Amino acid sequence: MAVLLPVAALADQSWTDAPDGNFYSDALEWATVNGMTKGCDGGINFCPDRGATRAESITFAKRYDDLVVQPALDDIRAEIAANPGPQGADGAVGPQGPGGADAESPDRLVWVADDGTGNFLLLSTALASIVDASASNPYVVRIAPGEYTETATVALKTYVDVEGSGQGVTTITCECGSGFFDASAAAVSAGNIVAEIRHLTINNTGGDTYSTGVWTEDVVDGSVSMTNVTATATSTGTDNYGVFNYNSSPSMTNVTATASGGTYNYGVYNNSSSPSMTNVTATASGGNDSYGVVNDVSSSPTMMNVIATATGGTNSNYGVYNYSSSPSMTNVTASATGGTDNRGVYNNWSSSPSMTDVTASATGGTNSYGVYNNSSSSPSMMNVTASATGGTNNVGVQNYLSSSPTIRNSSITGSTASIYNIGTGPTAVVAYTLLEGGAVSGTGFTCLGAYDENLALLNASCVIAVP
Repeated sequence: MAVLLPVAALADQSWTDAPDGNFYSDALEWATVNGMTKGCDGGINFCPDRGATRAESITFAKRYDDLVVQPALDDIRAEIAANPGPQGADGAVGPQGPGGADAESPDRLVWVADDGTGNFLLLSTALASIVDASASNPYVVRIAPGEYTETATVALKTYVDVEGSGQGVTTITCECGSGFFDASAAAVSAGNIVAEIRHLTINNTGGDTYSTGVWTEDVVDGSVSMTNVTATATSTGTDNYGVFNYNSSPSMTNVTATASGGTYNYGVYNNSSSPSMTNVTATASGGNDSYGVVNDVSSSPTMMNVIATATGGTNSNYGVYNYSSSPSMTNVTASATGGTDNRGVYNNWSSSPSMTDVTASATGGTNSYGVYNNSSSSPSMMNVTASATGGTNNVGVQNYLSSSPTIRNSSITGSTASIYNIGTGPTAVVAYTLLEGGAVSGTGFTCLGAYDENLALLNASCVIAVP
């Protein structure tokens, strides 16, 4: 269908001062036939060599819209009205192409709007209406600005992407607390599917033992993506999780995960999971214990540009807690403050993360540790800033029970001890690193090129050499 180029038979030449044969003759005749121009000098001449005034230019544009564009659009509207296409479960007109035909993939588009102008009022009903999504027939559910209250967990569907209008602009809220530690405690869940959620906020206000913003389970190889998503859990129950990944490897990009108000609060919890985490902010606050990011039971996520913060837990606060896990941590900031026991990064039970360009800090309380390595944990630490301040016992890096970190080109600060090897058999290899505040404590040190805050060179045992 030609919308902006209507076909018209050319009339005989109309203007005495614009004879045939000029480069503009055909265009001039089209404009004349279709009422675009009425000439000059009272309609006698066209005046081809005179420039058009601003008023004339506006007049030409208005005539073109009135005489060409709007009639063509009226024809299209009439054709669609005569062929409305399939309807949704609530009677709304479903996604369609010209003439009422189904829209082509990948945008079989379903709209959700809280004012009734979309196909559905809620994400859950929109997903329930889609029964034929596939790799060759994917859908997109788009959600208008507003707050949408769901009454139960919204389970995502395979090959159906969900797109809001922006974080904090589109919000899915659910009081979805559960006594069961599974997907039923989540506002939004994803299983072994292919899908993406993006540009929205998901909030679980809970009300039972467990509450989770987003739960993923059995996701493989990044087949589920969270992009530009805020996930929160704010229940007054026992355990709150912004994002919980169970045996899953989703892709998380530009994600903010927050948990607060429970007895135990976790920004992101990875259980036997290895997600890709890029530009993620994970925050946990309050309760007895708070954890920014937990990597548990052989989790090996890739953490790039991650901020993990734990504050206000009266007992313990951990920025990043690795338990039998070895994530790749690059450009990570982990901080803990406000409890009795604060640890920026806690590596426990044979955790051996790669830590590059990491800042780990702990502040206040009775015990504060920038990095705590426990039970045969052996992280590789490169360009790490580890500091502990404001507590009764402040240690930059503490190694316990056969832990053996390797520390290079780093800055370690602790007023009680910069590095403390305690218990049975811990060791520390330290190269070209600043050890500030307190001297090292314990045995098992090997130093090369290490120095203190006064630039005094330390010997092979990490103490100042006696002249």
